[in-house]
Amino acid sequence: MRSLLRLWPYMRPYRGRYVLGIVLVVLGSVLAIAVPLIVRAAFDRLDRGDVGVPIAYFVAAIVAAGLAKALVVFKGRYTIIAASRRVEYDLRNAVYGKLLRLPAGFYDRHASGDVQSRAINDVEGARMIAGISIVIIASSVILFFSSLAAMFSIYPRLAWIAMSPLVFVGAVIALVSRQEFLQSERVQERLAALNTLAQENFSGARVIRAFSREPAECRRFARASSAYKKAALSVAVLEALAWTAMPILVEAAIGVTLIVGGLGIIRGTFSKGDFVAFTAYQFMLSWPVMVTGWAVALLQRGAACMDRIALILDEPEAESPTRGPGAPSRGPGAPAPTRGGVEIRDLTFRYSADRAPALQGVSLRIAPGERVAVVGRTGSGKSTLAQILLGLYAAPRGTVLIDGRDINDYPRSVLRGALGGVLQDNFLFSDAISANIAFGARGSASSDEVAWAADSARLSGDLASFPQGIDQVIGERGITLSGGQKQRVAIARALIRHPCLLILDDALSSVDVDTERAILENLKGYLAGKTCLIVTHRFSCVSLVDRVLVFDAGRLVESGTHAELAARGGLYTQLLTRQRLEEALKQA
Repeated sequence: MRSLLRLWPYMRPYRGRYVLGIVLVVLGSVLAIAVPLIVRAAFDRLDRGDVGVPIAYFVAAIVAAGLAKALVVFKGRYTIIAASRRVEYDLRNAVYGKLLRLPAGFYDRHASGDVQSRAINDVEGARMIAGISIVIIASSVILFFSSLAAMFSIYPRLAWIAMSPLVFVGAVIALVSRQEFLQSERVQERLAALNTLAQENFSGARVIRAFSREPAECRRFARASSAYKKAALSVAVLEALAWTAMPILVEAAIGVTLIVGGLGIIRGTFSKGDFVAFTAYQFMLSWPVMVTGWAVALLQRGAACMDRIALILDEPEAESPTRGPGAPSRGPGAPAPTRGGVEIRDLTFRYSADRAPALQGVSLRIAPGERVAVVGRTGSGKSTLAQILLGLYAAPRGTVLIDGRDINDYPRSVLRGALGGVLQDNFLFSDAISANIAFGARGSASSDEVAWAADSARLSGDLASFPQGIDQVIGERGITLSGGQKQRVAIARALIRHPCLLILDDALSSVDVDTERAILENLKGYLAGKTCLIVTHRFSCVSLVDRVLVFDAGRLVESGTHAELAARGGLYTQLLTRQRLEEALKQA
């Protein structure tokens, strides 16, 4: 029930539509109740030989009641279903908006296929609660009790007898309901796993073909598809059980009515009109009984879907620690950083409690306008530092300051709006190159600004090779571009933002050394007065920066200029010597 109540905030704005729809559906059920009464009156008159009222009048009354019921029910169903589509629209937008605001740690823990399944399939399942389920429940409840009341008014004793087989309906619902919820949850999980696998294989299609893994991946997909099929079939079995049991109970009740009612007619204690009306009401009663199983299935599936959606909606939007007393406001008026100064105080960071620290006891200062390179072995914490400064992961309170202010006190949108970053995974959209560059602008970007950013990233020369130049549409994730071109588009996207702190995380690893040096030379004038942090595994750029930070196993072990560190004989010297040797071997 708690899962179903989670949907109410999205239904509340449309409560007027729901009230109107339910009233119309209820009115349709009431009109349906009138038809057997007209039929009873006609039969009783015919049985008595009373032809004072032409039978055509009764036929006309039945047709009129039927048409009125059809129109009212149509309008009621349409009103409710249309409202449910609006609820679905709002819920899906809320889920999507929340996904965009969630921290990077959420995506570290959840596969993208699973997240996609929750945002699309589960929202569709939840819509069934707000749509057809309400129609079924509203019409069935009124029809059930109205038919029952009419049956008792006609022949109370027979009504009790006819109802006796239906007492087992509750037992069937109780038996099926809980299992249906569990199985529906399993179906959604299996579908999410199938989506995840399909998405991975589509994204990695080139790798699969390169390693001739098509047969193995087909078998893997078939296993996942089989698991989904089995879970779906288990729900189908439960639904079939409910749909089979309900008609049997209804037919048993009708059989009792035929026996007892027939004897009543023979003995003269039951008129033919009453018998026809009673039987008609009993058939009306059978519909709510039979669709109960369907309604239960929809509600249980919807509850399972809402539980899965709640995992997204309940996720904290920021992984920042509790703010201490006297902490500055994080309201919308909080000022954005403008100078790009960085101070880190004894920072220790873990991605999760069960993992070793990615950074340990790091303390450093980067002055506004300073250009700093960060080097070190693979896994030394360089990228972690970059992602923390960009606000993708939250640092413990008091350990990271931007422009003298705790990074956790900046609203994430304000912080990221003032900074610019190029990460190792250069995600590009399936759009024009110009649109991908303009995506980084704080507002709208003119064509001149886009061209300037492309030129600053040394991309202009490559644009001439594209048929449509800077307006060339690239494939998904920039599949039609080379690795170096992707990185330069990503750099241009960061430059057009004009950030006070520019962070390049191995952003030039796919370009050759000469291009890297040319890009950095281009940026010299642009970076004047701006803070820049360059995370790199190559040493070709270190002569262009003011200072080098050396990391090892999550710790800052050396700091100084290139010349100072090269002469010191420490880890920096070892890494520099090794890289020079590798370059010499390549040229040999």
